[in-house]
Amino acid sequence: MARKKIAVSDNASNSFRRIILNHKKVSLIGGEDAREAILQGIRRIGLNPMAVSESVDFGRVQGEYRLAKVWDCLVLYKVEEKRVIILDIILKAK
Repeated sequence: MARKKIAVSDNASNSFRRIILNHKKVSLIGGEDAREAILQGIRRIGLNPMAVSESVDFGRVQGEYRLAKVWDCLVLYKVEEKRVIILDIILKAK
C-alpha cells in the first residue's frame, strides 16, 4: 500500500497549534512530546488510514470519514484516493 499524501485543513492546523500552546504553558517538554506524538500519529494515518480508526457517518455528506485516537486527541479525517485530509484535531476531555 502506498503512503497517501496528507493535507491539513486550516481548522486542524489551528487546533494543533492551540493544543501544543496549552501544553507548553504547563511544560515545554510536555508540549514538545505532545507535538511529536500527534505528528507521528498523523504520519501513521498517512501510511494506513483505515487502521486503528472508526468510520464516521455524516449522513448525506459523501466520502470516507474516519476518526482515530492519536495521543490524547481524536483526529477527524477524510480518506480520498491519493490523499488524506486532516479536518480537525480534538483534545479529549480527561
